[in-house]
Amino acid sequence: MTDTTMSSVQPHWSSRLMFIFAASGSAVGLGNIWKFPYIVGENGGGAFVLLYLACLIGLGAPLLIGEVFVGRKGGAYPASAFIKVALAKGRTRAWGGLGALGATIALLILAFYSVVSGWVGIYAADFAVAAMGGEAARSGADAFSAMLADPVAQLVAVSLILLVAGTVIYYDVTGGIQEVMRYVAPFFAILLVAMLLMVAGTTGKFVDAFVYMFRPDFSALSAAAFGEALGHAFFTLSVGMCGMLIYGAYLDDGANIPRLGFAVAALDTGIAIAAALIIFPIVFAFDLEQGAGPGLLFIALPKGFTLLPYGNLFGLSFFVATFLAAFSSLIALLIIARHWIEESTPLSGSGATLLTVGVTWVSGTIVTLSLNMWDHLTLFGLGLLDFFDELTSAWLLPASGLGMALFVARAVVPDMQDGPLKSYLNICLSYIAPIGILLLIASKFIDF
Repeated sequence: MTDTTMSSVQPHWSSRLMFIFAASGSAVGLGNIWKFPYIVGENGGGAFVLLYLACLIGLGAPLLIGEVFVGRKGGAYPASAFIKVALAKGRTRAWGGLGALGATIALLILAFYSVVSGWVGIYAADFAVAAMGGEAARSGADAFSAMLADPVAQLVAVSLILLVAGTVIYYDVTGGIQEVMRYVAPFFAILLVAMLLMVAGTTGKFVDAFVYMFRPDFSALSAAAFGEALGHAFFTLSVGMCGMLIYGAYLDDGANIPRLGFAVAALDTGIAIAAALIIFPIVFAFDLEQGAGPGLLFIALPKGFTLLPYGNLFGLSFFVATFLAAFSSLIALLIIARHWIEESTPLSGSGATLLTVGVTWVSGTIVTLSLNMWDHLTLFGLGLLDFFDELTSAWLLPASGLGMALFVARAVVPDMQDGPLKSYLNICLSYIAPIGILLLIASKFIDF
C-alpha cells in the first residue's frame, strides 16, 4: 500500500493483521490509558465497566463495522465516500455532510489531543533521565502544575510530535502507517505485558484491583454514568470521525469486515482494561485517589512509580507505552483531516498534510497558552482544553454517531446476506444506537 489517492489501482493493506494493527492503533490511544481508568474510578468501578461493555456491544462495535463498510464501498475520502454510497442507494448527496462533520471533529480533538500527547512525551523524557541516574522524575500535583505553567516545554513537545507525525504522513501515508505499526504494535504489547507482571509482583494489590474492576456495585452508578460510558465508547473506538472509514477503504473485497471489526473492538477494550489493571494496583498500594479525574495519569501515578522498586524504569515503560498509543491515534486523526482537506480544496496530498499539521499546531498552541499565559481564555465557563473535550465527546461524536447509525442501517445493512449478523446490526443501528444517543443528548437538557 503506497498511495492514499483513490487511483485506478486501489492499494490495499499488506495483510488483514496489518489492518487490525492500524485500526487498533487509531482506536488505542489516550482514551484507553489516560481517560478510561479515571472515569472508571469516578464512577465506582465494576458496574461502570459492565455499562461501558454494553455500550460497546450495542453501539460502538456496530458503528465501527458500519463505518468500515462505508469506506470499502465508497473510498477513502470522507464526504465523497458517503455521497457515493448514498447515490448508489438512491439517496441524497446531503449525507456527505457526515464526512465533513467527522473531519471537523478530528480537527477539534487534535487541538487538545496534541497538547496532552506532549505532556506524555515530557513525562517519558523525565523518567528516561531519572532511569539513567539523572534528576528525579517529576511527580505530584505541584510538579504537574509547574509543567502547565511552562509554555515553552509544552510547545516544544507539541511541535516535535507534530513534526514527526506530519513527516510520516507527508512522505507515504498508508505505507508509513504500516511501517510504524509493524514495530509499534508488538513493542507496545510487550511493554503492556511486562508492566502487568511488574505491578502484580510488586504492589500486592492486583487482586484488589481485579475485584474492583469486575465486581459490580450498581449503587455507585449515577445518571451521568450512562452518558460517560456512551461518549467514551465513541471516543475510544474512533467511530463518528471517519477514521475507520478511511482504513476500510484499503481492505480487499474478500475481507470479512465484521470479524475484523470485532477483533479491533476486542483488542481496544482489552488494552483499556489492561491499563486499568496496571494503574489501580498502584492507586490502592499507595492510597491514591481512584477518582482523581484527568490528573490521575500525571499527578497520582508518577508519585506511585517513585515508591515502587525500579520505579523509574517502571515509569519510563508506562509513559513510553502511553506515548506510542497517543502517537498512533494522533497520526490517524491527522489523516482524517488531511483526506477531507484534500477532497474539499485544490490542494494536493502534500499540501493538505502541511495545512492539517499547521492548523493543528496553531490550535494546539492556543490551547497550551490558555493553560498559562492566556488563562483568561474560556468558552462557556470552561478552559479551552476542557471545552474541546466536552464539545467533541459529549456532543459532536454522539451526533455524528447517530447520523452514521441511520445511514448504515438504510444504505449498507439491507445489502448484507440474511443471518444473525444482519439482524444484530439492524437492531443495534436502527433502534439501540439511535435511542441510546437521543437519551444521551436529552440528558444534557433534562435532569433524569
